[in-house]
Amino acid sequence: MSGTAGRFTQIYFAGYDLTGRSNQVDAIAEYGELDLAAFGDGSENSGPGVPRGEANITTFLDPVANQSHDALKSPGGYTDKVFMALFGNNAAPTIGDGAFALLCKEFAYTTPITVKNAVIANAKFLGAGQKPDVNGIVQANTTITATTNFTSVDNAASSANGASGYLEVLTPTSTDTYVVKLQDAPDNSTWADLITFTLNGTVRGSERIAVTGTVDRYVRAVATRTGSAGDSFKLAVVLARN
Repeated sequence: MSGTAGRFTQIYFAGYDLTGRSNQVDAIAEYGELDLAAFGDGSENSGPGVPRGEANITTFLDPVANQSHDALKSPGGYTDKVFMALFGNNAAPTIGDGAFALLCKEFAYTTPITVKNAVIANAKFLGAGQKPDVNGIVQANTTITATTNFTSVDNAASSANGASGYLEVLTPTSTDTYVVKLQDAPDNSTWADLITFTLNGTVRGSERIAVTGTVDRYVRAVATRTGSAGDSFKLAVVLARN
C-alpha cells in the first residue's frame, strides 16, 4: 500500500506562504444535516443541507515581516481571501497534483504560550459563501521572471458545469506586471481564455473567480509579463472543476 507523506503539503493564505512555519492543517468540507424523519418512520432519516468549508492550521509564530504573524494577526475582517493546501505526491507539489482551495474569512487567531516550547499560533478559516473545492488541481506553483506558458493538465474529458480558479500572489514584483490566466483547449493546442485574474502581481494577495459552462479537456495557466526588469514573481494557481 502506498500513501502520501504529509510533510510535502504546502499552505498558502492571502498571498502568504505559511509552509515553512506550519506543521498541521485540517481541511474540512461537509454538509449540514437536515432532519427528514417523519412520524411513523422506523429510524432517523437525514439529508444534506448547506455545504460548509473550514480550515484550521497550527503554525510557529514568526514575527518577521511577511511571515506567519503578519499573515494571521488580523482575524475578523470582512474581506474574502483564499486558503490553499497543495498536496505533493511525495515531492513538492507541482502541476497536476491535488489541492484544497477555499474562499474564506479568518475567524480566530490564538497563541498559547508555554515556557518550554516554541510559541505556536492556531488559526481558523470559515468559508465565505462558497463551497470548498476539494478536487482542485495545481496549475502553477513556482517562481518566474518572464512570460510563462505552464504545462497543461489533461482531464481525460471536458466537463460541463463550470469551474473555479484560484490565484495566490506569494512574491510580488517590484516593477514588472503580469496578467495571469487559465486557458482551456479541446486538443492541447487551440487555447482560449477561460479565467483572467485581476491581480497583476505587484501586490501580495489572493483571488477566486468562477465560470459557468463547458471547460475543455486540457487546462493550463499562463502568466504574461509587461516590463523588462525580470522581477521574481512567485505564484500558485489552482483550478477546480464543478
